[in-house]
Amino acid sequence: MATSVDYNCRVELLQENHQYFNGEFLHQTVSMFPVKFFLSKIQLLIVSPNGWMRYPEIGPQLINRKVALVPITDSLLDHIPDFKEILTVMGIPEDNQSDMLQKIELVARKMDSYEGNSMEVKIIEVNYRETRPRVEEDDITRAERESMEVEARPFPATKSSIDALERVVSDVSAPASDCTVCMEEISAGKEVILMPCSHVYHSDCIVQWLQTSHFCPLCRYHMPCEF
Repeated sequence: MATSVDYNCRVELLQENHQYFNGEFLHQTVSMFPVKFFLSKIQLLIVSPNGWMRYPEIGPQLINRKVALVPITDSLLDHIPDFKEILTVMGIPEDNQSDMLQKIELVARKMDSYEGNSMEVKIIEVNYRETRPRVEEDDITRAERESMEVEARPFPATKSSIDALERVVSDVSAPASDCTVCMEEISAGKEVILMPCSHVYHSDCIVQWLQTSHFCPLCRYHMPCEF
């Protein structure tokens, strides 16, 4: 499932009598001009293959905000490096910062006065998650899939096949081995069960195993079973 991220940015010049940010009064005076940055996040689901159907999954959610107070004796253009640093701190990729800074410059050049104004830089991080619509299976495809699911399903082995398994005494001279059902060592001289595929297990362990699955735990040898 493919994912991608894009950024949209809008810069606005607002006229306000009172300046608040994060619930705090900014105490704007004739000496400072606030530039407020807002970063929100939204997640969209795109349905392929056409890619035209989009559904909002999450958002928009405000995830970060910053403010820069610029002395009115300065030009906003002189503080572009400061704005760039704020974008970096907010996690905006370098490749996306240039377009945002150009929009700030464009609005700044059109300003006649700082008085009673504030600037808002609203950024939206758009996360696209692409998925494909479920395609209805035809009868042949569905039958093949269901056949494979039945074949791989762990049905119990038949009681008669379990009772017929060969029981032997583990060879004292043979190297020590572990029962892969319980992961404990098979002691020499103890009764074990020898599967038709030649794998050896503790008698109790393999009997309990075969009562839930007809496969050999090691090689998936098929014991007789009833579907």
